[in-house]
Amino acid sequence: MEQQPLYVFPEYLELYPSSEDEGLSLPGGSDASTSANVDERFLVVDTRAHQSCYLVNRVIKSYLELFRTPRAEAEALEELARRAGCPPEAIAATVRTFFQRMRRAGLLRSAGADFQEESTWVFIPGQVLGEYRVGELIVEKPDVALHHARQVGTGMPVVLKVFIPQGPRASRARKLFEREFSFMAGLAPHENVCRLLAFHPGEPCYAALEHAGSTPIHQAMAETVLSLPERVRIGAEALAAITHLHRHGFLHGDVHSRNFMLTDEHRVKLIDFGLSRRSGDAAEEASVPHGGLPTFMPPERIEPGSLSISSRPGDMRSEVFQLGVLLHEILTGHEPFSKGVLWRRLAQAIRSQPASRAVRTPEGERIPAALADVIERALAKAPEERFPHAVEMLEGWRAAQQCGAQPVRARERVRP
Repeated sequence: MEQQPLYVFPEYLELYPSSEDEGLSLPGGSDASTSANVDERFLVVDTRAHQSCYLVNRVIKSYLELFRTPRAEAEALEELARRAGCPPEAIAATVRTFFQRMRRAGLLRSAGADFQEESTWVFIPGQVLGEYRVGELIVEKPDVALHHARQVGTGMPVVLKVFIPQGPRASRARKLFEREFSFMAGLAPHENVCRLLAFHPGEPCYAALEHAGSTPIHQAMAETVLSLPERVRIGAEALAAITHLHRHGFLHGDVHSRNFMLTDEHRVKLIDFGLSRRSGDAAEEASVPHGGLPTFMPPERIEPGSLSISSRPGDMRSEVFQLGVLLHEILTGHEPFSKGVLWRRLAQAIRSQPASRAVRTPEGERIPAALADVIERALAKAPEERFPHAVEMLEGWRAAQQCGAQPVRARERVRP
C-alpha cells in the first residue's frame, strides 16, 4: 500500500489568543464549524518573524493543533469526523478545502518523505558538502534547512543553513537569503555575534555558520539555576551584541530571546540576521520585512486604534525597548508582559500600562534597584524617554552592576 504524505503544523508557529475581528475562516460552512464556538480568535505568529501573521477561529486552531504530530490527510479527516460525531464523507469536501488553504498559507508543511519529494536539495548525515560533512537535521523551515556539520579535516563543529527553493516565493526568498549573509560578511567580528564562516552562492546555496550553541536564552533563563551575577553577565553580553550593531549604524531587526543562544560555556551569541538593515535606510526599510514577537513589540509599532501591528519600521529606540524585555526575562525568568492573555489586552498593556518591575531572580535573589531602573527606562512608553541606542544602555547596565549605583541620566541622542 502506497504511503500517504504527512503534514505538520510547525513548531515555529505559535498561537496567541486574540480579540481581532478578521481572519482566516474555515470554508464550506460545515456542521463541524458552525457547532463550535468560533467567536474566539487566535493569532498565528511565526516566531522567526519571516512570515505574516494570521487570525484563525477556534475550529481552525483545533485543526492546526491536531497536526503538531505529523499526520496524513486521510488520518486527520477520520479524527476530525470522530470529534464532530459525523461520517468522514460529510465533512470531506470542507476539510479538503481547508487543507489546501492552510498549505497555501504555509500553516501546514510537508513532513517526512513528502518533504524530500518537494525539496530540491536534501542532505543525509555523512554527505560531504564543500568542505563540510553534513550531520543531523536541526530544523526545517520554509525555504531553509539547518544541519549540524563538521569541517572536513579539522572536525570543527558548524551549522549549515541551506536554501531550499520551493513554490512561487522562491526567487524573492533566495534574494533575502543571500542578503542575510552579505550583511554578515560586511559586519566586523564580535565575540557575542555568530560568525559567518563561508557562503556558497551556487547550487545548492548555503552558508556555514559558527556553532552558537543549542540553547536559546529564553529556555536557559527559565530552566537553568544561575546566580544573579551570572544572569547580569549574560545580560551584559546580549547588550554588547546589539551595541556592536548600533555602534556601526545597523539594526538587528528581530530582537527577542530566541535569537540569542548560549554556548556550552554560557557565552551569548546573537543569531539570525535575515531582517537586519542599516538604520534610517529608506530603501531597505521598504524591501526588508519587519519582525518582532508580540511580547517584544514596542508601543510605537502598535496602532492606537485597531491595536494591530504597524508596518512602520522600528529604530534603535525600538530595539532598546526589546532589549528591556530581554533583560527582564534574563533576570526574572519571564517576560514583563505575559503572552497568556488576549492579544488586544497584551497590546493595551504594552501601549499604556507600566511593565512589571524586575524584583527577584527565579532563584529568589533580590535584583538591585539600579539594574531594575535600567530595564524600566528601556521599557518607557515614549521612545524619547528610553536610552537612544544600545551603546548608552550598555554603559548604564555596567554602571548599575555596582550596588547602589544611580541609573544613567537621559541625554540628547547621539549617533553611535
